[in-house]
Amino acid sequence: MSSSRENFESWFGEPLARLMADENAGFIVVMVAFPLLERYVRSKSKCEPNTPRFNQALLRVLPELQDETNANLFWAIFRHGILHNVALSRETHGLSHTKPIVEIWPNAKVWMNPNLFATRVLETIRSDFSSFEGGVPLPQPQQVFEGMPGTPSYVSYWGTAMPPKSGKL
Repeated sequence: MSSSRENFESWFGEPLARLMADENAGFIVVMVAFPLLERYVRSKSKCEPNTPRFNQALLRVLPELQDETNANLFWAIFRHGILHNVALSRETHGLSHTKPIVEIWPNAKVWMNPNLFATRVLETIRSDFSSFEGGVPLPQPQQVFEGMPGTPSYVSYWGTAMPPKSGKL
């Protein structure tokens, strides 16, 4: 059975690296990296988003945000905009591979570089994996089920798959 760290790399680190090679995958890169960041910052701060302790932990990962006001703005724009709506306001926010990791303009327009952001998230988690693991455990492969004749075998992950209808384990 693989370790949580090996699973993290197989499920997130390696796929994100492949996606980052495609400049058209910026939204998908951010959509994967944000939940990883949220899991890490929640575990580190023991608080919900947009609370002072959460924001302080977020600022340690992204000091470019500079202060709690910007941390709240960034979180609302990107976390809620991309993950809930799969969109960003064209007037006030954007993703760009030519921008720094995070850039906040005086008029509150916020830009983010998806690859630099994902790289920072991955580096942060890799350097403090125990905090990342402090939340809900990653699924663990439980068992390999042999497929019916003519069908492939598959892996069941704790809490994510039902046994085959035949009841054979």
